[in-house]
Amino acid sequence: MAKRKRSNHVKFAMDAAAASAHTGITLWYRLPLFGLASLAPMMERRLEGARMVDEKLAAMVEGIVQANIEAVRLTSAALTGRLGAEDIAGAPASIAAAGMRPAFRAVRANARRLHRRSLRSDS
Repeated sequence: MAKRKRSNHVKFAMDAAAASAHTGITLWYRLPLFGLASLAPMMERRLEGARMVDEKLAAMVEGIVQANIEAVRLTSAALTGRLGAEDIAGAPASIAAAGMRPAFRAVRANARRLHRRSLRSDS
């Protein structure tokens, strides 16, 4: 029996749901940092602010590249006749998932990093 492949739509929806949970965790830890930012030294505020902007820009650029790579892959598969009807229907979701994957990864990494940092400061 052939292994059943998960639909791109379902996988993308699951990834988006996980990313929203990780976004909530990140905001839970970062919002108090913004409130206390006036008490933190200027250098610490600048470093955290620069890190937030840099990681978002990096994820955006990587997402654009990955979405384009996926679009080229799908186009070449369509031109060579290797793309089935279900693959054509899932092409937009596949491109969107490829483009959002770096952002989802960055959100998950932020949530983990901030949670670990919070556990260290509580000890």
